Amino acid sequence: MTRSSESVSIARYELQNARRESLLSQNRTASKEEETNASSNTEEKNTNALLFDHEVIKISISTELNAWISAYEADDIIVFIKYICQQHDTEIKIHNDMIQMLEDVNEINITLKITQTRLHKENRDKNVIIHYLEVASSRQSTSISEDQFSKSIKLLNSSLFEDSSQNVNNWLSRMWNKLKANKNHFSIEELKIVYIESRVSKAAIKHIASRMQDIFLNSFLEVEEVLSIMNKMYDDFNYHHTTQRQYLKLYQNKIFFHEFWMKFQRFSAELKYNNETLLDDLQHKINSDL
Repeated sequence: MTRSSESVSIARYELQNARRESLLSQNRTASKEEETNASSNTEEKNTNALLFDHEVIKISISTELNAWISAYEADDIIVFIKYICQQHDTEIKIHNDMIQMLEDVNEINITLKITQTRLHKENRDKNVIIHYLEVASSRQSTSISEDQFSKSIKLLNSSLFEDSSQNVNNWLSRMWNKLKANKNHFSIEELKIVYIESRVSKAAIKHIASRMQDIFLNSFLEVEEVLSIMNKMYDDFNYHHTTQRQYLKLYQNKIFFHEFWMKFQRFSAELKYNNETLLDDLQHKINSDL
């Protein structure tokens, strides 16, 4: 006998082993109205009530499926499939929600790392600026303090050095002591050079005057060079002859012209040759092939 001739009650899908036997013993004479009402009540049931026979889960081959449909029709199978679909949809939704949550968390982590990196860089830059300002402030304070309170007492200027009648070693000693004792009065090398020049006059000045101007390639760069020239000119009695020998041996050959020209200018300034002699010598000494 088929399911269509059975009355369907609200207890039709109870999970009991003897469900089939109780259904067969139910009143088959119930009215269609009661059957319709019972079916309506069944459809309104929540799918979580599992209103299908769990024995249908055991079907594994088409023969069993056909036998089940012949015996009980397809109601349980249809409800079971609906339930499975709903469960599947629910699990898919839960899965997708979890994936979305993980993506949100990952995005938050990335944003947090970017923010931490930015804050770390800003903090580092801020510390660098603070350190720079502290150092600058300290240097400024130290500079002001040195200028106001720590500047050495200015020694008196020594007498001018004029010619060979004076002792050049005594004069050089006074120059070195002046530069050493009053070093905070001569903050740059140019000031030292200018000061030495101011203490040389008359015949002696000619030995350094030609190299005091920046337009010459061999201009003085350090104060030691100026004092060395003075020492050679007035302490080394053979200096003039040594310079003259070096000048006679000087030829450009394969050296760069600017190197040759610097030496030529220095020797000619110390030897005081006239321009005509210098022009003749220059023509013979330069290498016209380069």
